[in-house]
Amino acid sequence: MASPRTLLVAAAMAAVVGAAALLPAAASAKTYVVGDDAGWDTGVDYDAWARGKKFKVGDTLVFRYSTPEHDVVQVDARGYDECVAPDNAVLLTSGNDHVVLGQAGRFFFICDTEGECSSGLKLTVNVH
Repeated sequence: MASPRTLLVAAAMAAVVGAAALLPAAASAKTYVVGDDAGWDTGVDYDAWARGKKFKVGDTLVFRYSTPEHDVVQVDARGYDECVAPDNAVLLTSGNDHVVLGQAGRFFFICDTEGECSSGLKLTVNVH
């Protein structure tokens, strides 16, 4: 039978190997500042900003903007097209909001401040 010390060393090695296996996924996650230096503001073409980017599960979108002029709301496709947030929508208002893309699919974000979304302050991303 193995000694307690041998078992402890084996358990520690297994933990290190297990943690190391997780590193590539965590290391490959990217953080994207929406709109780059312009941030989340009117006058930015967010379709052009997102074009060519390969969003993956685990990546983070950072929305930087002036408060209270702007906010961020995640909506569905209809909310995106019609620039309408549902009554139960979670309004992000910090001016430095981090949204982790936790699953594959299409995600939609708008500014709920009156007139901002219809002026182009909205974003859709495809996550792979």
